[in-house]
Amino acid sequence: MPVELTLTLDATSAKPLQVQVFDQVREIILEGKLKAGMALPPSRLLAERLGISRNTVITAYERLAAEGYVKARGTAGLFVESIPPDSLVLIQRGGQPLTNGPVPDAVGEPLLCFAGSPGGGGDRPERDFWVGRSDPAGFPLRIWRRIVNRLLSQETAFLTDYCDPAGLPDLRAAVSTHLRRARAVAVSEDQVVVTTGGQDALNLVFNLLRSHTRQLCIENPCYLGASLIFRSAGMTVHPVPVDGDGLRTDLLPTDRGSLLYVTPSHQFPTGAIMPLTQRLELLRWAEETNSFIVEDDYDSDFRYDGPPLTALAGLDGGRRVFYVGTFSKSVGAGLRIGYATVPRMFWDEARMLKARMSNGQAWLEQAALAAFIDEGHFDRHLRRLRQIYKSRRDCLVRSLRETFDDPVILGSESGLHLVWRLPEGFPPARKIQIEARERGIGVYALSSGAAYHFDPEARDDMLVFGYSSLTEAQIQSAVRELRAISEDAG
Repeated sequence: MPVELTLTLDATSAKPLQVQVFDQVREIILEGKLKAGMALPPSRLLAERLGISRNTVITAYERLAAEGYVKARGTAGLFVESIPPDSLVLIQRGGQPLTNGPVPDAVGEPLLCFAGSPGGGGDRPERDFWVGRSDPAGFPLRIWRRIVNRLLSQETAFLTDYCDPAGLPDLRAAVSTHLRRARAVAVSEDQVVVTTGGQDALNLVFNLLRSHTRQLCIENPCYLGASLIFRSAGMTVHPVPVDGDGLRTDLLPTDRGSLLYVTPSHQFPTGAIMPLTQRLELLRWAEETNSFIVEDDYDSDFRYDGPPLTALAGLDGGRRVFYVGTFSKSVGAGLRIGYATVPRMFWDEARMLKARMSNGQAWLEQAALAAFIDEGHFDRHLRRLRQIYKSRRDCLVRSLRETFDDPVILGSESGLHLVWRLPEGFPPARKIQIEARERGIGVYALSSGAAYHFDPEARDDMLVFGYSSLTEAQIQSAVRELRAISEDAG
């Protein structure tokens, strides 16, 4: 029998109704009031009781299922999944971030200012599936120009002064609000450090935690940029294999004092999405081994199948996960703006370290981006891009399936790229890449597509397709030619 759910919704809240339903049902499950195996009330019935649209309830239920809290059993309905009791303590509940130690007193005096292609360069093929490229036509030029002109007419004094090295306060506040709303990461603005893109954020976190770290752990295969930082550190590196659910948590080392780099929401490069149970295992491992985690959420703004997922940092509650993000994919890499969030106990140290790295990012770009977010343009921009990129994703998947027999396609649920695992008998991915380049098509083996594999003997059987910057006509024509290329290269 479905249980009764007592929910309190606020129609005047800035939080959408479907998010309120999701948050409250999730809370009830985590508090143990809904046991494993219990059925949720039918969406139609709950909608009638709450006086809201059935689609609102369905959206909340879909997100609960996507994150692993409930599971559909055919036509019988949705039933609560089993979450180990000791995992519940690893999940942040409520709006306030937790800490993993005492929060030091804030530094009272201001920081001193310290004065002082991918893909082979500009010669790109005509139809280039390079990973993570935004569509130039998708940049919100008209709105951006209006915001910049307004700022320049009002705030020109900031052009001759230094910014806070940790980032413009308005932008840090806008980022923290966006993360709470979109990724369930409860951070305040003083936990956000603005950086020059995602790679700069990774460097910041690594150097911040270096003295706390005895060994490094990283996904295998992984993002090339992260591997470059880890491999140059002069420390022991443990590559951890990934499978269809992302990083293999059962293969993590048990030594204390690790720093782990992970991409749980869209593993790079394979695109695997880590389920809730595995995320909880990851947090438990960090607690038990006194380790820290860097969560790189590089393209989480683009999820096409199902509702957005709660970030690992949202489950952690500000204890052991350092969250890294970027606006390179969502707005434009030319802005060079990324960010890292840090637990409160690291805030002063992170701010001092950022000041040693640079005197801060350019004021104009930060101020424009803050206004772009605060005025609602960013959310509208993302909705429009999701529609465009989903259509291109669908076109690429459809073209591969129509051209090749039962292609194995990985990581297409979200992000800006997918992976095609080549079938037995096909030429190596690197060979197809070279032949395609001669025909004006850029497709990439893992070794060339911003990815790195620690095993030099690993099979070369994956092609990476970044589809966001190509038109559907370009995608279709390129895939048709790939058939002939694969046959000729064989």
